[in-house]
Amino acid sequence: MKKIILSLFLITSLGVNAQILNVKSTTKVGVPTGVKVSTAQLSPDGNWVVISHKSTLGLDKLDLSTNKITRISDTGNGFDLKIANDNKTVIFRESNYGADKRRFTTLKSVNVATGATNVVSPTTRDTRAFAGATAKTLKANAGTINSSTTLPVASINRGSMYVTQNGITTLVAPQGVEGKSYLWPQVSPDGKKILYFVVGEGCFVCDIDGSNPVEQGVLRASVWYDNNIIVGMDHKDDGVKTTSSKLIAKRVDNSATQVLTTTSVKAMYPSTGNGKISFVTPEGELFLLNVSK
Repeated sequence: MKKIILSLFLITSLGVNAQILNVKSTTKVGVPTGVKVSTAQLSPDGNWVVISHKSTLGLDKLDLSTNKITRISDTGNGFDLKIANDNKTVIFRESNYGADKRRFTTLKSVNVATGATNVVSPTTRDTRAFAGATAKTLKANAGTINSSTTLPVASINRGSMYVTQNGITTLVAPQGVEGKSYLWPQVSPDGKKILYFVVGEGCFVCDIDGSNPVEQGVLRASVWYDNNIIVGMDHKDDGVKTTSSKLIAKRVDNSATQVLTTTSVKAMYPSTGNGKISFVTPEGELFLLNVSK
């Protein structure tokens, strides 16, 4: 019996400690004095990030080779920000409040090469999600998108998850609807799977139609590294502040799990791009992992 238990322990240990990605370096990114980073989104080519700030409004482009900062928006929101595959177009929300204190959202895009800004969608209260995998941007209003594109878009409306494709929006509920709250939906690069989180249950990956959900553990704010690997944060807090947080890489078939960061930093909210993974800390620091498969 002891031999069986030991064997199971060894198998589990091998799975947890298996190398999925080779972490070649971990670098703290230099930012100007006084800048505290709240969110960071890596460009597809991994050469720059768009950051939002902890104590002030606005979005900035930060060049990772020069650490030069360029202002993108004075009032932009870093939540669910997208960078198109052209490595130029940034799609983001700008929020404002009416006289009745209700929040309204304007969806905008900016070309970081020219600085030209466009209104993608006029001010509304219902923008839920949008896709920025190409320079064409799609807007989801209350879970629906009017578009003929084949690019799937996952969105959340009132805690439920939807997928829109070819102009048709479908409720996708792998864990059911009643009493469930879905978060952080991410469509895989090939458009075949959805990565998502269910409050109180954890992280899952399912097929694009909601079938075949596979549990991934309690990984928060997970993102796709490629079509088979995800990166998320194992986050713990005391109800007020973060006590620990580390980045975890997982194969979505559950064949291997790898801790990517050390306990010396509280690594949160990963973003991936071209062999790099960025993350932020509660203190407003920005770090970059250089990795390879």
